[in-house]
Amino acid sequence: KYRLLVQFYEREGHSNVPVRHVEDGENLGVWLTTQRTDKKNGKLDASKQQRLEDLNVSWEQLADQWERKYRLLVQFYEREGHSNVPVRHVEDGENLGVWLTTQRTDKKNGKLDASKQQRLEDLNVSWEQLADQWERKYRL
Repeated sequence: KYRLLVQFYEREGHSNVPVRHVEDGENLGVWLTTQRTDKKNGKLDASKQQRLEDLNVSWEQLADQWERKYRLLVQFYEREGHSNVPVRHVEDGENLGVWLTTQRTDKKNGKLDASKQQRLEDLNVSWEQLADQWERKYRL
């Protein structure tokens, strides 16, 4: 199945295969998930690991996804001068508004890592959007 991953990588330019992706009749996404699990459990042969890394396979998908969305927020902030991303806003094909809403919800529920919270605060992310909107309109 490695050759199918190479085929996917050459066509798509990345190796972030969706878990349900089927390539040439083979469930490539499940296979790659298995490789990640094997690595996490110390069961992936070093040479196989290296071959996967040569295709830029991400071992920490959630962390990489968060970083990618954060970079998009930085891009938005630098262009717009603020981080009040509309909930339906899409940035470079990613739904940045929904992601930011999720970060706010995670903070409210005590699930947002302190370092991530600080990085978002460094971009002036508003945690209480409705109250901040009211204050801005009141000042007008």
